Amino acid sequence: MRYLSLLFIVLVSVAVFQGCNEDSELPANPYDQVDYETPPTPVDTLNPISLAAIHRDILHPRCAVPGCHDGTFEPDYRTPQSSYSTLVYAPIIKNNADSTFDFRVVPYNRDMSVLYERITNCCFANQNDRMPQDNIGVPLEDALVQRISGWIMDGARDMMGTVGTYPNQAPNIGFYLAIDQLGVNFTIFSGTENRVDQVFYNPFIMAANTNMVIGIDVQDDSTAVSQLQFNKLRMSYDPDDFSPSAPGYREYTTTFFSSPFGPEQFWIANVNTSQFQPGNVVYMRYYVSDGDATTEMPRDEMPLQYKTYWSFYITP
Repeated sequence: MRYLSLLFIVLVSVAVFQGCNEDSELPANPYDQVDYETPPTPVDTLNPISLAAIHRDILHPRCAVPGCHDGTFEPDYRTPQSSYSTLVYAPIIKNNADSTFDFRVVPYNRDMSVLYERITNCCFANQNDRMPQDNIGVPLEDALVQRISGWIMDGARDMMGTVGTYPNQAPNIGFYLAIDQLGVNFTIFSGTENRVDQVFYNPFIMAANTNMVIGIDVQDDSTAVSQLQFNKLRMSYDPDDFSPSAPGYREYTTTFFSSPFGPEQFWIANVNTSQFQPGNVVYMRYYVSDGDATTEMPRDEMPLQYKTYWSFYITP
């Protein structure tokens, strides 16, 4: 009986093996008839001289490398938007020996765009400083340089295809100088050595009934200094109130002065301290406009040290 059971098992195993050999008929595979074509090559729909393509193919892989224009310093090439905002009409930090350039990119003008100069000139400000720097990266191939040139000459458009407009910033009031007279030989009243406790931001000291000339240095990005408007110097005993009702209020309309002895240009006011009570600190504030934007110095929100710097003390 034992041998019969063993024989049965062997016969069943052989039958199963024979049922699974190559001659067995399997059901049809429904996927055998699918035609798997080679996928088409993606079509690049970006204009090669668009900001998106310039950033994708050049600025990001070749310039936004660690330690370079990766947000560590400007221009910032991490995104198309940061690239645009730090390039188009962005003031430069380093210039060549002739101070040729004002902006990193000027729309429609590659010759006045420092970006184009930096990627084509081997020696912009120093030897071997072409970008990407020869001692750091590999200079851009001519085809890539031409694409950047094309972007600039097409208006250096942003992601929406808009051409940037020339910035019109408010005039910048740099510093002032209080002297006894115009000319070659003059005495400076507003120097540190003539300030209270000889601290540079304290009021400078003036005697009563004394004439002085106050010259204000003003610059503007789009308007000649001589063509600036409003140009008012106001004075008050209150550092934050320069309205006509403020104590000690005075207003002076300044006049333009260009030095015959150098490039200095100022807007000047002639002031006599007899108009103010001795023993008072007189605060000054200057106002100027380029026709579109008006600025003042110092402003209300500035620390008190700015306001005391723009002031003088009349000795009793």
